[in-house]
Amino acid sequence: MENSAIVNALRLEQAGHRLFVTVLSAEQLIGATTIDYYDSTKEPTDPGQGYQRPPERSRITRIGTFVIKQQGDGLYPTAILLGARKPLKFDGLTGRLQLPKDKSLRVIDGQHRREGLRYAIEEKEEDWIRQLQIPVVIIEVTDRVEEMDQFRIINGTAKSVRTDLVNSILTAMAEVRGHDAVSAKDRWKVVVTKVVDKLNRREDSPWQGLFLMPDEVGKQTAPGKVARATSAMTSIRPIYDWLDQFGFLGGKDIDQTSEFIADILVAFWRAVRNVVPTAFEEPGNYVIQKTPGLFAMHMLLKDRLLPNIFVGRRTWDESTFEEFLQESPEITDPAFWEKDAQRAAAYGSMKGFRDLADLLVDSVAPKPKA
Repeated sequence: MENSAIVNALRLEQAGHRLFVTVLSAEQLIGATTIDYYDSTKEPTDPGQGYQRPPERSRITRIGTFVIKQQGDGLYPTAILLGARKPLKFDGLTGRLQLPKDKSLRVIDGQHRREGLRYAIEEKEEDWIRQLQIPVVIIEVTDRVEEMDQFRIINGTAKSVRTDLVNSILTAMAEVRGHDAVSAKDRWKVVVTKVVDKLNRREDSPWQGLFLMPDEVGKQTAPGKVARATSAMTSIRPIYDWLDQFGFLGGKDIDQTSEFIADILVAFWRAVRNVVPTAFEEPGNYVIQKTPGLFAMHMLLKDRLLPNIFVGRRTWDESTFEEFLQESPEITDPAFWEKDAQRAAAYGSMKGFRDLADLLVDSVAPKPKA
């Protein structure tokens, strides 16, 4: 492996941070860097939690093949952004930058490009690519949270990255910087991320272990998962907004709010399971825990059950939810939820989820019991 300790670099400053613009050979880039991956076995607030989504093998091989075949006139000009969590040694007189030798530079933006180069060199044994020059920008960050924030800004604004991953990064940042550092417009993102994590972990939750989390690429590689965490977060937001609008979240911090909403949802879904248990025995064969059911049932909860139970001076608990749900011939019929029956499964878009919700709302008793 080529010595990657010292390289020529240009230093500049932005907002009190030192940045270095340099060129590394592909071999130097691979040897000096590492990638912090998100790990769903760790809580979003774990100090060791990463932030990169899992690499896609197809993208890696496609990039590697692009480089090997010298497509695009042999150019590979896009800079890779790296983060240094400790100050780097730089000689301003000679413009020489000393890189760490422990692979401690984190790839903030460009993991697939880095992995494509590694694939070409190590798996396809194209040794000539070791010397390919790669433009690199290195930013010195104060800690991993600042590094994560740069990833969130780049990938959550300029690029399209799954909502659940971006929200998980916000949640981790909130734990380190304090909940007061979360802007009002982003508060819901942190809350619903915590709620989904609780639903996915709690032993009393009908959703335990069923959400496809940010580090799980697809249901093919994560058997048994029935719905994306992204869908769950999106479907829970209107419930958060309703509770907030009518003052039920007043005086609660982010942790208390997420616990409060998670308790409601666990009680609600336990009641759903009570009235149609067959649909929960093999969730892969029914859509009540897939996207149509997830969205429609949460719309039902917000539009009918939460307000009606509150007006009736009842408690949002499992037994009360069950009283309302058992009135519905659709909700209580497992055949209605079969994925191949083309009944609930036929509602396959956001408009369809709304239509399904309206059907279910009409099927539930309109007035609370005394």
